[in-house]
Amino acid sequence: MPERSPPPGFDPDDIIPPLLNDDKPWPILSIALDVSGRCNMACRYCAEAATQPPRAPMAEENLESAWHLLHTDEPRAGRSIRLGSGEPLLALPLLHQLGALVARADEPRPRVYVTTNGTLLTSQVRDWLVEAGWDVKISLDGPKAIHDKWRVTPGGGGTFDQISEAVIDLAERIPPSRFSVTTVLCGGTDPEDAFEGIAALGVRRIELVPVVHTSASVLPTLDDIARYEQFVMAHARRYFESDDWAEIPVLAQLRRHIYRLMGYNLFRASCGAGRSFVGVGPDGDIYPCFRFVGVERYRIGRLPDGVDPQAAAAFQRGAGRPYQDRAACRACWAAPLCGGPCFACAEMFGPGDGQPVRLHCAYEMADARAAVWLVGQLRQHNPDRLLAFLPRTITEGLL
Repeated sequence: MPERSPPPGFDPDDIIPPLLNDDKPWPILSIALDVSGRCNMACRYCAEAATQPPRAPMAEENLESAWHLLHTDEPRAGRSIRLGSGEPLLALPLLHQLGALVARADEPRPRVYVTTNGTLLTSQVRDWLVEAGWDVKISLDGPKAIHDKWRVTPGGGGTFDQISEAVIDLAERIPPSRFSVTTVLCGGTDPEDAFEGIAALGVRRIELVPVVHTSASVLPTLDDIARYEQFVMAHARRYFESDDWAEIPVLAQLRRHIYRLMGYNLFRASCGAGRSFVGVGPDGDIYPCFRFVGVERYRIGRLPDGVDPQAAAAFQRGAGRPYQDRAACRACWAAPLCGGPCFACAEMFGPGDGQPVRLHCAYEMADARAAVWLVGQLRQHNPDRLLAFLPRTITEGLL
C-alpha cells in the first residue's frame, strides 16, 4: 500500500473542510431511486447482489411520494434525482412518469442522473434521454476483452458489442458535461487499456473505480495498484505537457481531487449519504443511499412520512461518521481530499479498515498524489491554466 506521508510541499491543513452541522435535520437535496429492484445482468463482481435482498419494482405512488419528499422545502438550485440501483431502464414506464413530473415542475427543476448498464439503450430510448436532457452514465469496463470478462448476461454471454454501440451514439449527442462512462477496475485490469479503450469510443469523461468485493480472485493486487499509480501520474504529466487540454479525455477522479486542492467542494464525508442525500427503495423505505437499499438495519425512514431524525442521527454518528472520527483517516494526509471511505464499502465490505476499504484508500491516494503534483507544477510554471479545471460558473466570475 502507498505510504501515508504527504507529498513534499503539501500541507493538509491548507484544505481542511468545514465542520458538519449534524445538530439539526439536513434538507434533502438529492434522492436516489431504486425503481426496478433488479438487474438484467450477472456481473461477476456485483456488489449489490452480495449485499441487497431481492426487491419488487417501485409502485407509482412511491415515486410520487419520493418526488414530494425532494420538494418538502422551498425550491432551490442543486436538487437532483439519481437512478442507478439495479437497472433503471427495466422500469421505463416509471422513468417516463418521472420525466413528466420534471417537465411540469417549477424552476429550478431537479437535475436527473441515470446510471445504466447500457443493454437496454435502444435507439428509441436513446432519443428520449437526449430529448429529456438527463445526465447519462454508462457502465463499461474497457475494450471488449476486458469488459466481456466481467460484465456478462445471466447466461454468461458478453455484452460489449451491444453496449458500445449505444456509447458511441450518446457520446456524439450528449455534451461531455452530461455524459460519462464508469469503469470498474478488477484484478488484472490494466487501467491504461481500459481508459484508452473507452476514449476510442468518443467518450470525453471517464471514471475508473476499484472493485468492491471480498474474493481475492476479483480484488486488485499490489501490482495492480502500482500499475494504477503509474497510469494516473502519467495522465497528470500528460496535462502538464500538453498545449491542448481539450484533446485529453477527462479522468473524473483526478479532476475531482484537483478541484478540491483548489479549495472547492471540500467535505468531511465522502458524500452526503444520510444527510442531504438519501436512497429510496421500491417499497418506499428510505436509506442513507442506494447502496443500503433493502438492508433493514440501515433504514432511516419511510414514505410518505420521510426521514426519521433519530435514525438519521444514529447513522451520522455511526456508519456515516465524518473522517475525523475514523482512526485510519486521522492518520492519512489525503483524508481532506477524499472525505473518508464510502460508508457502504466500510460497513458491508469492512470492517471499516478491511481489505476492500484499504484498496480504495490506495487508489484515492494515488489520485491525490498525482493531483498534488500537477497543481504544484501548474502553480509554479503556468498558474493561469488552473482556471481550466474550474466550472464555467466560477471562471466567469473570475475573468
